[in-house]
Amino acid sequence: MGKDYIPISDAEFDRWLRNLSKKLPSIATAIGVPQALIDKLVAAYADWRTAYTANQKIHNEAKGATETKNEKRVNAKSIARLLVGVLQAFPDLTDAQREILDITVRDTTPTPISPEYVMEIDPPLLKLDLRSGQVTIHFGVNPGNEHENAKPENIAGVKLWYRVGGAEWEWLGYDTNSPYRHNIDLGEALEYRAQWLDKKMRTGRFSMVAQATVTVR
Repeated sequence: MGKDYIPISDAEFDRWLRNLSKKLPSIATAIGVPQALIDKLVAAYADWRTAYTANQKIHNEAKGATETKNEKRVNAKSIARLLVGVLQAFPDLTDAQREILDITVRDTTPTPISPEYVMEIDPPLLKLDLRSGQVTIHFGVNPGNEHENAKPENIAGVKLWYRVGGAEWEWLGYDTNSPYRHNIDLGEALEYRAQWLDKKMRTGRFSMVAQATVTVR
């Protein structure tokens, strides 16, 4: 089936029908098409044009109204957020009043810590600083910069382990804030590893092993 010559869009249809209604009468009359049929087309275009123009006006007005509505919503939302922020800062505002205003009510019930949480997060990273008789163990998500080394959420600290010369691992200690200093007089190879501890003292996965050799003081 060939392509329909009548355009699909209203704008193109209006252009096409206007052209047809203007140019068809002279051609149709010359070849003997009844005038009544020609008049029907001209009247049909006039009716279409009236309806199309009215629809375009409504569409344009609706578009303008929508843009105005969206602009006013953004403005009202901004002012409302500002005012609610001011209200929330007042210590005398009660939760009952927050509910009346349908704004955020503070959650005073601590969220339970999932037993799996500490095992799901990445283990701490380790960075060792060495000097005679001492190893300083920096631990955390960014042990190379203690100013940007905050513990993950719901983590209380770490459990530290060490071993000497490939022997059995020994518990070294707990610490809540990096770094941890291990005083030890050995000339042998030392290895360290750590685990996160959540606030219920549940342990996470072991970190990668960090190696050091401390000289005797």
